[in-house]
Amino acid sequence: MGLFDGLRKLFGKGKPTAVDADGGAPSRVDVAEAVDKDGGGGKGKSKGIGVNGINSSNDIKKFKPDLLVIGLGNPGAKYDGTRHNVGFDVADCFCAAMGGEAAGRSECCEALCRAVFCGAARKPVLVAKPLTYMNLSGDAVGALVRKYGVGADRCLIIVDDFQIPLGKLRFRKDGSPGGHNGLKSVSAAIGPGYPRLRAGIGPLPKGAGVIDFVLGAFEESERGEAADMVKAAAEAVAFMVDNGIDAAMNKYNG
Repeated sequence: MGLFDGLRKLFGKGKPTAVDADGGAPSRVDVAEAVDKDGGGGKGKSKGIGVNGINSSNDIKKFKPDLLVIGLGNPGAKYDGTRHNVGFDVADCFCAAMGGEAAGRSECCEALCRAVFCGAARKPVLVAKPLTYMNLSGDAVGALVRKYGVGADRCLIIVDDFQIPLGKLRFRKDGSPGGHNGLKSVSAAIGPGYPRLRAGIGPLPKGAGVIDFVLGAFEESERGEAADMVKAAAEAVAFMVDNGIDAAMNKYNG
């Protein structure tokens, strides 16, 4: 199955059955391996990501990235394909584009992490998906920033946005969370001065509740456009890594 066939299949899954008032889950979804808050592995630690010479969880912890690319979402199979997990999907697609589609994963700082090298200059990039649930994304992002010694301006956070039409992308250099709970948590952890890429999932249908909408699956009529947007967003991330946030805003913010 090709990457985009897989994305289209993914977006066909149903919405989760239970959420809290802020769009999170009422109880923690089990993950394959346990991690601690300081970035150490627990039982069942991954054997390593096997990409670009990074072969073990110890390697990922010694990796020296120029940039952190962090997609936000909710962990667990029941959240796969929901609108709120577009950040996860873009992170996965970006890794695939960098040659890591078949690679494994390593856990660090309460996040699933991969190390990739981007562009002709082979810039080292750590790609992460927090396991803390959307509303506590800042716990993982803050831990990653401290561990790898990067400033907020060297973090690209990828999120969904129902206030932007489906298929549209928007980069911002910094600023307010704009009502997004994941960004609120990140801003509380590392401050507002980080670039972010918002991927449109809107508009919110008239009379629809925000929580049910963002935690629901894309409609059948939307799935192709959603998959195309994920691909475009992954390409936009690669462009931003190579050319910087200002160039990315000029190119993609129509």
